[in-house]
Amino acid sequence: MKDSQPSSTNASQLPNFCQAATIYLTVIASILLALLLSLVTPEWHTSFFYNLSLHSFFVLWVSLTSLGLLCLLRQYLPLKVQAQLSLKRFSGLAIGIILLVTLCFSLLTSFYLSQEPSLWFLLRNMIIAFIVSGVFFRYFYLREDSVRRIRSEAEARVQALQSRIRPHFLFNSLNTLANLAAVDPIKTEQMILDMADIFRASMKRSDVLIPFSEEKQLCQQYLSLESQRLGDRLTVEWQVNYIADNLLVPPLLLQPLLENAVYHGIQKHPDGGTIRIKGVSYQKYIQLEITNPLPPADVEDHKGNSMALKNIQQRLEVLYGNKAQLSYHQAQNQFYCIVKIPKQL
Repeated sequence: MKDSQPSSTNASQLPNFCQAATIYLTVIASILLALLLSLVTPEWHTSFFYNLSLHSFFVLWVSLTSLGLLCLLRQYLPLKVQAQLSLKRFSGLAIGIILLVTLCFSLLTSFYLSQEPSLWFLLRNMIIAFIVSGVFFRYFYLREDSVRRIRSEAEARVQALQSRIRPHFLFNSLNTLANLAAVDPIKTEQMILDMADIFRASMKRSDVLIPFSEEKQLCQQYLSLESQRLGDRLTVEWQVNYIADNLLVPPLLLQPLLENAVYHGIQKHPDGGTIRIKGVSYQKYIQLEITNPLPPADVEDHKGNSMALKNIQQRLEVLYGNKAQLSYHQAQNQFYCIVKIPKQL
C-alpha cells in the first residue's frame, strides 16, 4: 500500500501568496504602513485623516497588486523552474516586481492628481518599497531556513525516539518460535511473517502517515504473536468501528501502547486479562483509548510503564506539537491510556 504524506508537504519550496491568511496580514501591514507615513507627514495633525486615506489607498493597491502578481507567478511558473529557483533568487525577483508595481502606481497617482511626476516622490516610494519588501523577504528567508532546520532536527529526534520503542517481544517471540517450530511449522512460518511486517513498519519514516486500517492490521499481527506466547491469558476487544479505515495516523501509534499494555499489564498479572481498544472520530481529531488490567501491587513496575509512555508522548509532540495529547490514569484496577491526534484524510 502506498504511503500517504501529510497535507502540509508541498512540492514547491516557493512561498504561497494565495492564502487567505497572507492576504489578511498584507492588508493589516499596509494599513499600519499608511498610518506611519501619515504620522511622519509635515503638519500631520491638520490633515491626518486625509493623508491616511491617500496613503492607505496607495499602499493597499501596491501591496495587493504585488501579492496578486506573485500568486500568479507561483501558480503558473513551471514546477521544473520552481525547483531550480532558490528562495534567494525568488526573493530578488519578487522585490523587483514590487518595485515595478510601485513605480507604475506612483506614476498613475501623479497623473490622477494632475501633477508632473516628482523625482523625489518616485524615489521616496521606491526606497520605501525596497526597504519594506527587503525586510519582509529577509525575515521570510530566515524563517524558512529556521523551519527547515527545526524540521530536520525533529525528524532526527523522532527516529531516535522511535528506535527506543522497538518491540520488547523480540526475544520472547524467538523463544516461542524455537518451541513451536518442531510442533507446528505452518504457524511458525506465519509468526515469522508477522514479525517481519512489524519490524518493517518500525523502520519507516515517522513523518509519513499511513491509513488507520494498516496500523490496525499491524497491531493485530503483534497481538497474534503475543497470544502464541501468553495463550488464554490474553484476550483483545476492538471497538473502533467509528474510525474510518482511510484516516491517516503515524506508523506505530497504537502498537507501542499495546506492547506497553501487554508487557506491564497482562504479562505481569497472574490471571492475564483483556485489552480493550476503543476509538472515536470527532470533527477535528481522533481519540483512541487502550485499557488493560493492572497487575498486583507487589509486581507492578510503575517506572518502566511511565518511561515507555513518556517516550511515546515525546514522539507525538515532535510530530504534532501541542495539537496531540497523550494522557493516562488508573481506576478500579484498570490502566487507561488515551491518545488524541488531529484528523487527517
